[in-house]
Amino acid sequence: MDITAKTLAPVAYARVMILSTYKGRNLGAATTFLGYKIDRDRAVSTLTLACLGLTTALLGHFGTTASRPYKLLISANTARLRTGEHLIPSNYPYAELIGSLLYLSTFVRPEMAHAAGLFAPFMDTPEDEHWHMAKGVLRYLVGTTDLAICYSC
Repeated sequence: MDITAKTLAPVAYARVMILSTYKGRNLGAATTFLGYKIDRDRAVSTLTLACLGLTTALLGHFGTTASRPYKLLISANTARLRTGEHLIPSNYPYAELIGSLLYLSTFVRPEMAHAAGLFAPFMDTPEDEHWHMAKGVLRYLVGTTDLAICYSC
């Protein structure tokens, strides 16, 4: 169980009350949660969330860990038209890739939200161009696996 508050006094009080009522133990401050690395710096009031494990696993799953990284998510003149030609085979994991990118963009990589959202309308009939552009987003991730989201107050 995670207990959060602006100061430590309410956290300490809640911890004492819960542990005196229920059988449990204090594991200290959380450092990981659901695969996310949590780094809290109280001195400068920041909370940093990183998901290196998920990003690395995603790159490994799609075989792009050794790819040359891209510096941009998508190029500025990206056209996402549906031509109906050059459809990718149904065994390509296009929906899995786009779902993974959307998940990453929702929780720790908000800079990817626009790029991931561009590919979602083509989940029913993706074309070669969509597949290659989505793989380009993975190549962007190759060079930015160490990025995290930092909250401060």
